[in-house]
Amino acid sequence: MTLLMGGVAYDPKVLTIWDGFRRWLRAQGLDFDHVLYSHYERQVEDLVAGHIHAAWNSPLAWVRSERLAATQGRRVESAIMRDTDQDLTSVVVVRGDSPASSVADLAGGTVAVGAVDSPQSTLIPLSFLRASGVTDLRVRRFDVGVGLHGDHVGGERDAARALVAGEVDAACMIDGNHLLFGQEGTLPPGSTRLLAQTPVYDHCTMAIVDTAPAAEAAEFVRLLASMSYADPEVRPLLDLEGLKQWVPGRTSGFGPLTRAVDEVGFYDAGGAVTATEYTP
Repeated sequence: MTLLMGGVAYDPKVLTIWDGFRRWLRAQGLDFDHVLYSHYERQVEDLVAGHIHAAWNSPLAWVRSERLAATQGRRVESAIMRDTDQDLTSVVVVRGDSPASSVADLAGGTVAVGAVDSPQSTLIPLSFLRASGVTDLRVRRFDVGVGLHGDHVGGERDAARALVAGEVDAACMIDGNHLLFGQEGTLPPGSTRLLAQTPVYDHCTMAIVDTAPAAEAAEFVRLLASMSYADPEVRPLLDLEGLKQWVPGRTSGFGPLTRAVDEVGFYDAGGAVTATEYTP
């Protein structure tokens, strides 16, 4: 039986990555194929309905998958992750000349964030700021790639640009993109500094539904875990996907996002989309 995985086409490289993985997996004897979606919500619904067996999910898609599956008597498993998906943080960044010395100093100011559905640059950091007692705060959102759950970093990049331009008092982004924006010049050297950093959280995970063919699903996970960065065939694909090794999936790192989702009512307890400003 064919093991069918869903992925979201947030960038043209996604097709290159999973076409390459497909060839490699099939060469190892696994009957594997993939389909690409334009946004995560339909992918999650198709996973729970059993139209696909596995889904390369964003963290937000994982939260919805788990809730939606429970309402339909199904179960999803966080089966495998990239080594780069665990123990990440988001950062609150200010200009180098900002008078702010703590997040409390942002009260009454404006913070730039990414898209409405970005866990890393919107949901988690804003939850962190609320938990820090900063409630008198205006939010300027950059809704780029809505439906892609922050995989499209354009919103974060635009938030960073607004900070450098002096349009906002702070900007939120994932720590890896903070480094990237410095390397590419979006955040010129010395122009900004970190004001605060969130607790750690996990990012993407391969979700597998309990209606998937068990033997094929287990072999899929085993083969991904067996990929070697030393293998010249898969190394370029791993580089494109941003990992050196696949590691066992877990659910312990989704707490900060789950709290953020509940605080703003992004999904309800049954996995229905309830965010009023979100249309994927």
